[in-house]
Amino acid sequence: MAHTLPRMSDIAIETGRLEMRPLAPGDADALARIASDERVGLKLGLVPCPCSVAEVESWIAAAPAQIDAGTDYLLTVRDKNSGTIIGSAGLDELIEQGVSGREYDLGYWFDPAWWGKGLGRECAMALRDWAFETLRTGGLRASCLMDNQASAHVLEKTGFHYMNTVLKYRPARRRTALVAQFRMDKPRWERCVRRERNTEGVAA
Repeated sequence: MAHTLPRMSDIAIETGRLEMRPLAPGDADALARIASDERVGLKLGLVPCPCSVAEVESWIAAAPAQIDAGTDYLLTVRDKNSGTIIGSAGLDELIEQGVSGREYDLGYWFDPAWWGKGLGRECAMALRDWAFETLRTGGLRASCLMDNQASAHVLEKTGFHYMNTVLKYRPARRRTALVAQFRMDKPRWERCVRRERNTEGVAA
């Protein structure tokens, strides 16, 4: 039986503290404000900084077709208790596919007011699990600037393994920068999930 991709209206990823849903028109102002913060934009490198509302609106307009095609899943991240928009997360299909089929690049970014609370790992783990369980991806990749050690630590704690470091142009910085690249295949994900569940059982 062919695998059916999720519809836009069916996508809702929740954790203990977060809720992630596809971008919606009302999200543009908040996301543009967060991405325009240099503490965020310069760490991302690829998103324009400052980021205009029109730029985010273009992402929102493209989202339905991308989700229907299964190529990109760009999500708004909210604090579950208050409903406050605190950032964005997503999966972008990679042009170069792995031997196990369609693979995605995982990414996320948050309002600095919400940093230091462990939300990056919580978000990355949930998105990771959703990609393997719902999208049935063959593998995931992720990257961060070499000077963003906090994100590298989150990726390693989430189960990604370091592949290499490459030099890439980053528009927000208007120069090339060293980028660390990470990967996770399905067997590695399965081992991570088993280990995490065993740890939870011991803690309980």
